[in-house]
Parts: sequence; C-alpha cells; structure tokens
Amino acid sequence: MNSSGRDDGILVITGATGWVGRTAAHELQRLLSPDQFLRRVRLFASRTGSILSSGYTDVAPFLIPVFPLKDLADLASLEPLNAVLHTAFLTRDRVAQVGQDDYVATNRWITSQVASALTAAPDARAVVISSGAAAVHDHDSGRDLVTDPYGVLKWEEEQMLSSLLPSCLVLRLYALSGQFIREPSRFALGDFLLKAMRKESIRLDSTNPVLRSYANAGDITAFAWRWLLNGNVKNSSKVLAATSCTTNLFDLASLITRLYDLPPIQSNMDPAAVPNSYTADAEPFLLAMHDQDLVPMSIEQQVIDTFNGLSKSKFATQS
Repeated sequence: MNSSGRDDGILVITGATGWVGRTAAHELQRLLSPDQFLRRVRLFASRTGSILSSGYTDVAPFLIPVFPLKDLADLASLEPLNAVLHTAFLTRDRVAQVGQDDYVATNRWITSQVASALTAAPDARAVVISSGAAAVHDHDSGRDLVTDPYGVLKWEEEQMLSSLLPSCLVLRLYALSGQFIREPSRFALGDFLLKAMRKESIRLDSTNPVLRSYANAGDITAFAWRWLLNGNVKNSSKVLAATSCTTNLFDLASLITRLYDLPPIQSNMDPAAVPNSYTADAEPFLLAMHDQDLVPMSIEQQVIDTFNGLSKSKFATQS
C-alpha cells in the first residue's frame, strides 16, 4: 500500500462497537502492527469502554480502548487526523425504543460531533457509512422526518459531512453480511443462520419475492481503508452503493439449506407476485474494489463468513 506520506497521524473509527465499526477495527489490524495500531488508532462509541483485538494471529489478544464520541472534536483540535471512518448512527429500529424526538436529536448530535472534528481537520480523508435508505431522498424536495426519520437523517448527514472535505466518500449499505453481526435475529441472513446452527428448517413468511443487495462488512471496510490510506484515490467526493451481489431470499435460504444440510425450506412465496426490492447496481462498487486490488466475497463466501462469526460469538451458546 502506498502511504504517500499518510503513515503518521490519527485514524478514527466512530461507532467502533457496532457491526461495521467492529469490522473496521478488525480490518485495520491487518494493515498495522499492534504498536502502530495502539499509537495511531482512536475508537469512538457512545460511551467509554474497550474491545478485544481480533485481527492478529501471532499476538495474544489485547484490549483496545474506546472513547466517548463527545471527545472526538477535542481530539481533532489536539492531534492531526489523517482519516475518519464514520459508522456511528442509531439504526431505524431505535425510533420505537427511544421515541422520535430523541432519535432525531441523538443522530443529529452524532453528525455534529463528526462535523466538528472534520472542520478541525480539513486535510483528512473521510468515509461516511450511510444507507440505501438515503437514496430515495436524492431527488425528493419534500423530505419528511415524520414518515422516514432514518432515511432523511442519513441523507442530511451525507450532505453535511461530504461538504466539509475535498476527499470524502459516502458508502451506502443495503444488506450486510460478516463476522461481527449484532442482533442476528433482526436480519434475514442472521435469522437463517441461527436456524442453521440449530439444524432447523428456514421459514419464509413473505408471499412476495424478497430481493436484497448484499456486501460483506469485511470487504466494505477493507475497501474503505484502502481508499483512505492510499496516496492516490479515485471516486473522490461521491456516493457509492456498497453492494457486490443481489439475491432473493428464497435462493439465499436454499444456499444455506444446502451448505448446512437443513430440512426443506418452508415457504408459500408466489414467484409471480410483485417483489419486495431493496437493491442497487453492484457494478460501480465492484469496479471501485478492483481499482484498490480487492476481490469481493461471493454470496456463498459471505454466508460462510457470517456463519463462522456467529459460531464464535455468544449466539452459538444460545442456539
């Protein structure tokens, strides 16, 4: 990797205890020695804590400190930031848990903390992890927080943060796979794999075909670090749908059933019905990965990677 003078300075991950943030820390450990990692990397989350290193095979696991996000702006004013990988955000399901007003206020506060840090570090590069939910608002003149707080807030954050730096890339996630999945029962892939761990039949409740565009969290964050740390970057100041393949959930369930020798799928899906589709064209992201000399996982590899992560997690003992 060509560091091109970018081998000093601080590397920031926000949302470091979440699925994408935890993966980002793991992938960065592949690029830096333990000493370099502890010296240069700062992890931020909602509160003070720590995570256990997971990216080194020849070094005993060690604790990596996690700092509260409220301290990020102070860090940016005191130390030179080279790169920020921003993943922190309250997900859509949290609206019901915290209430709409607090949900909006918290996410806007998160965005403001990152904006303050980027304002103090105009020479840094940033990757903003966003969502396909923002895409529907690209040509929407009447964005309604009441009906779609998550999508609107994501879109607002993209606009604000990408305007602050000349080198800022927004990656919109659709469906995700990967080792550090949290609350797997909330996601179709996670739910299917929990059933696979119990050797149960996968059940599809939708009578309509369900189409989803997937990418692996490891692939996405590996790409983000290449883009952030390479001397010459392409795709500057733009938005990219971070998807590498599209599948329907019946085919995904069939693949998992075959891989893990499960009983037959239970489904009343009508293949002629109007599909439930949350997808994006994968070609731009595949080309961008190729530019960084990366090869994305196939959907089968993504399934196996996610299953292996679940097998090493607390969810294995709950199955």
